[in-house]
Amino acid sequence: MRALIAALVLGCTMLITPMALAESPPEPDTADSEAQDAQEDAATERATQFVGVEGPEAESVPGGALMLAAYAIVWVLLFLFLLRIRGLQRQTAEELERLSAQIRASEDR
Repeated sequence: MRALIAALVLGCTMLITPMALAESPPEPDTADSEAQDAQEDAATERATQFVGVEGPEAESVPGGALMLAAYAIVWVLLFLFLLRIRGLQRQTAEELERLSAQIRASEDR
């Protein structure tokens, strides 16, 4: 039962994670903006030398959806693993009880 509760609590944390990641980025410092300007100048200079490639302008599958799908698969596999371990533990406990009963029965004879 504890494993089920732990799995539910961990599952709920997945719902909270996107809200925590939705914070706004910090404002850049002046040194950072100068470095960005230098990079943009270099990028503009390189852009005049390269020929653009035609193709889709956006990704066909966004990365966020893939990440959430991967996390969901991992959580489902973890939950199934915990259920399997619980079943094996239950079988072991039943086998132990059966053997204990056999030992008690053999001692009574």
